[in-house]
Amino acid sequence: MVGTNAMKFTAALCGAAFLVLGAAIPASAAKMKDGHPDLSGFWAVKFERKPTGQALIDELPKGTIMIKDTGPGELKAGDYGGLTLTPRALEETKHYSYKDDTKVENNCKSPTMAFLMQAPFPMEIYQGRDMIVMKMEYFDMVRIVFTDGRGHEPEDAPHSNAGDSIGHWEGDTLVVDTTHLETGTMMNNGFNHSKNMHVIEKFRLSPDGNTLWQTQLYEDPETFKGTAARYLSWTKKEGEYVYPYDCDPNYLSE
Repeated sequence: MVGTNAMKFTAALCGAAFLVLGAAIPASAAKMKDGHPDLSGFWAVKFERKPTGQALIDELPKGTIMIKDTGPGELKAGDYGGLTLTPRALEETKHYSYKDDTKVENNCKSPTMAFLMQAPFPMEIYQGRDMIVMKMEYFDMVRIVFTDGRGHEPEDAPHSNAGDSIGHWEGDTLVVDTTHLETGTMMNNGFNHSKNMHVIEKFRLSPDGNTLWQTQLYEDPETFKGTAARYLSWTKKEGEYVYPYDCDPNYLSE
């Protein structure tokens, strides 16, 4: 029979081993009943000096121009983030007045999701089997991503700032395809993307589930050559909510 002291020693040793192993194994991202990662929750913008989701960036098509204007910073006048604009877009910049943005009638105009997602405002995600709802604080936009296998709306369906978004899963990555966008600013820099802008987003959780990575891939031959992209990331926070976006039309107005 093993002595009492030996049993205590064995129990202590097992406990220590458990603690060591527990410390070595990070928490894993939550899963839905269907086995897909659970993106639900409150997500605050995460400002990263070095992208922690570099693997997602590496999946972008070769030659894609990365637009580095995410977060609080915006590109200056005449800086198009490396994009080669079409004659139509260049002509638009010639007639653009930055003072017009400060007019009362323009202060509270919502951008499309192509620009809105990169703003430094939080969002809430509600994930179901057939759809995912993204409640954005910026301009109170609500995005619905259908994940029930449907296709896009017909070409003559109305366009909107949110667009028509359909999604599917590629392993642990949510891929969202958006069309039917209304014309809107591309980077608050004097030109707009067209109504034929096509956006493909990829969302992926970090292994511990506390960081949400995203890339947005843009294609709009009417506005710029090739493909462009942005990288964004958010950190998960429990018990917080997005607040109403009370835009003051007199803000910045003369």
